[in-house]
Amino acid sequence: MKAVRLHGYHEAPRLDDIPEPTITSPHDVIVRVAGAGLCRTDVHIRDGWFAPAVATELPLTLGHETTGWVREVGSAVEDVAVGDPVICHPQQSCGLCPACRIGDDMRCARGLSFTGLTRAGGFADLMKLSDRGVLRLPAALDPVDMAPHADAGLTVMHVVRKAVPLLGPGTRVVVVGVGGLGHIGVQCLRALTAAEVIAVDPDPEALKLATDCGAHHAVDSADRVLDLTGGAGAEAVIVTEPIFTPVT
Repeated sequence: MKAVRLHGYHEAPRLDDIPEPTITSPHDVIVRVAGAGLCRTDVHIRDGWFAPAVATELPLTLGHETTGWVREVGSAVEDVAVGDPVICHPQQSCGLCPACRIGDDMRCARGLSFTGLTRAGGFADLMKLSDRGVLRLPAALDPVDMAPHADAGLTVMHVVRKAVPLLGPGTRVVVVGVGGLGHIGVQCLRALTAAEVIAVDPDPEALKLATDCGAHHAVDSADRVLDLTGGAGAEAVIVTEPIFTPVT
């Protein structure tokens, strides 16, 4: 099968022909990849940012924002079946340790097992992971469209859920930066809160995207927030992108 693999840090990944993955554990799932998002983290992996802290064996198939269809399952897999459309969680956790049992899978006692970083990722025809790492998608959704939500969507949802208790009726929330994360944040806030959503971005196209995604206000400067709130400010601010140049 074809796979995009990193052979050396600071080098361009290569398109390789490699063997297809096989079922080796009862909880294995092999996914035929439909979509694989390119994340800034993939660039950081290429540039060796994680090398001092995370043991990575090269060559490595990159990609951790992945969706597809189940191609094969191990004997103990019950929640998905061959042919199901699925979205793939990057961290392959054990599900048994205290951290996993409270939903904090990134701190799994077995350590980091992250697709595209410590194990083969989704920039390939096929990807193998555990049954805890796949979630069946509704039939109405196109897996290709859902791929970025395996990471970008989860990142924003994690932050929005923390803000929800602060955002009752009559409150305001500011989303700074309406890019890959910000536009998802606007939609999550509209779906989960009664707050007035103010999007801030200097790019006119980003402001239009924010409005299309449901923002009540879209402005090009954080200074405008005070005007919109009568000088009171907002109950919460979610910063998704460093869009302002720091003062030096």
